[in-house]
Amino acid sequence: MPKYRKPQTNPIDPYKSQPLPLGRPIAVYYRQSSEGQVGNISTTLQTVDMVEHLMRQGWERSQILMIDSDAGVSGTKKIHEREGLSEVMALIKEKKIGVVASQDVDRFFRDMAQIETNIFIEACREHNVQVLTPTFIYDFAHPTQGRYHIQMFREQVQRAADYLEFFIKGRLFNAREYLNMQGQWTGTPIILGYMIDNRRQVNGLNNPNFRKYVRYEPYCDVVLEYYQLYKQFNGNLKRTWEHIEEFGPFIPEFEANPIPPGFFFHTKIRKRSRYTDKLIISQYALKQILTNAVYIGHWAHNGVIVQRHNHEAIIPLDLFTYAFNRLSMTTLEGDPNPEYARQRPWVRHDKASRTSPPPTYAGAVYSNDTPGIPLRRLSTNWQMKANCYAYALIGKDVKRIWYMMSPFVDRTIDALLLERLKATTIDEAAWEQAVASSQKNSHGEIRRLQNALRNTEDAQRGIVENLKMISHPDLVKQLQESYIANEHQLERLRVELSHVQADKGHRRLLLEARPVLEMVVARWDEVAREDRRELFDAFAERAIVNRPDYITRTIGVIWRDGTETTRTMHREARYQFAWSDAEYARLREMVQSGADQVALLRAFPGASWRTLRELFVYHFGIDAWRAAYKGKKSKYGARVQWNQTEEYRTAINDTEYAASATGSYPLYFPPR
Repeated sequence: MPKYRKPQTNPIDPYKSQPLPLGRPIAVYYRQSSEGQVGNISTTLQTVDMVEHLMRQGWERSQILMIDSDAGVSGTKKIHEREGLSEVMALIKEKKIGVVASQDVDRFFRDMAQIETNIFIEACREHNVQVLTPTFIYDFAHPTQGRYHIQMFREQVQRAADYLEFFIKGRLFNAREYLNMQGQWTGTPIILGYMIDNRRQVNGLNNPNFRKYVRYEPYCDVVLEYYQLYKQFNGNLKRTWEHIEEFGPFIPEFEANPIPPGFFFHTKIRKRSRYTDKLIISQYALKQILTNAVYIGHWAHNGVIVQRHNHEAIIPLDLFTYAFNRLSMTTLEGDPNPEYARQRPWVRHDKASRTSPPPTYAGAVYSNDTPGIPLRRLSTNWQMKANCYAYALIGKDVKRIWYMMSPFVDRTIDALLLERLKATTIDEAAWEQAVASSQKNSHGEIRRLQNALRNTEDAQRGIVENLKMISHPDLVKQLQESYIANEHQLERLRVELSHVQADKGHRRLLLEARPVLEMVVARWDEVAREDRRELFDAFAERAIVNRPDYITRTIGVIWRDGTETTRTMHREARYQFAWSDAEYARLREMVQSGADQVALLRAFPGASWRTLRELFVYHFGIDAWRAAYKGKKSKYGARVQWNQTEEYRTAINDTEYAASATGSYPLYFPPR
């Protein structure tokens, strides 16, 4: 049985224009080609006036969606390259709007190829979305007028593209190029320390500095201090910037230094110090300032010096040359810079200047924390910030897993060794067992190494015999490489055997040491590091250090008699163990509640104000810190700890406060 339906009727009258869909939301698309144009009369026309025009047409204010993400974006860019227009396209395809409004068609596109234009037209036609300007309403989906509207829209886009190509680029760009070659400002960002002289005449005469850079006090003095600091820090850019961020010189607020009449200045500097919340420049911008020839009076265009001595210099030539030759690989003429001294932000210090002694038990400390390696020897290295050595656990990928300061480890092993010595001197059986185990372990290791040496030497002789009979180049090369590898193996085994044979002295040391061991134990603090290490090697095989969790370390010693002594340690002052989750939560709660500097230092004794700030910013963000402390002046500096405050000295007689001064909160350095 056939099914019948009503005849399909076109809801749009082909002889009339569609009424405006006042019941559906409307999107207003705003665009400016450059940030310098933002805020001009066109901005008012595209935003305020357009909204008022739509409300007069019948839309409610709540129905009007302002899309203003494309401020400072060229109309020649594609749709996906523009955040605002991409948002408009999404609204069209999701059928959330009925009309797109803009001040003019050229706000949408200046598309010479019209590829993006056709994509936009097709989306509007498919979803029955009209395009509204103050002078015309484009209805691409209209049954009879749609093609005409499409053609008109394309012509408007083509006219806008032609205007950009032939008038802006053909005439105005040429005029701008001419002014640049004359050393005059043409709208580019103005560098710090200068402003633009916009006075055509001065005292009735033509102004020779018209549209040129002139000094802008006090910002030119700030730039001069940047150069002086860079020289003071011996060309270390990173340290110079870090000093600027913490101690200044800071950039004065621009609102507090009004521009004189007839002059112009515009800046994008918005960065603020993490320590003082004052204006600063980034490290990248500092490098650009230190290599910009504008500061010695030259004018550059497209990377080429086109005018020398174009305006007043604010940096002495010798000071500029010092910075320029350390940061620029090319000269001002573009040639390779023969005076270029590659910057070394970190220069290795003299080992003789180290104030802490080397680790006592270097080479004898191991860990089981390396995945896939049951026993890994800890390396030792110098820690500049902590001013002492550290034991570090290195993984298979040659990356550090964790590290611990050597004074902490050495002191714990010293305590375990001292306990062992006390027990050994008292117990006769323990003493005899220590002597016997030392001798037994040495003999077994010597036999193992001697067997390995004989096997390696036999392999060497076999390789020599094979070389006499083989002539194939590849096989000869492989045998030669095997011979070299065996040579290295032999050398390593011989060195190891000599060390083990020297360890026979451990038994002699034990036998000779017993008569005076009681005195050694009694005067342990006077025993030299080297003697402690010899005693350790005589009684112990190795030390084991593991990290069960973030704030716990286990340090144990494997003795030569097969026994093991282990001690579990928790975070101690001056050593960089991680904070617990409860401490992070406590810090966050106090900061968000607006606790003052003294309260935070009291709650976390041993941590400096800088440590607390960097901890919070790294884990919870800079915005939350600024929200709590912006505008509030800190009583103490960044490096002050609780036991350095007046409040601590006032309460020093209080037992609770006196004990808290030895709290265990180390300096914190967030990962980079």
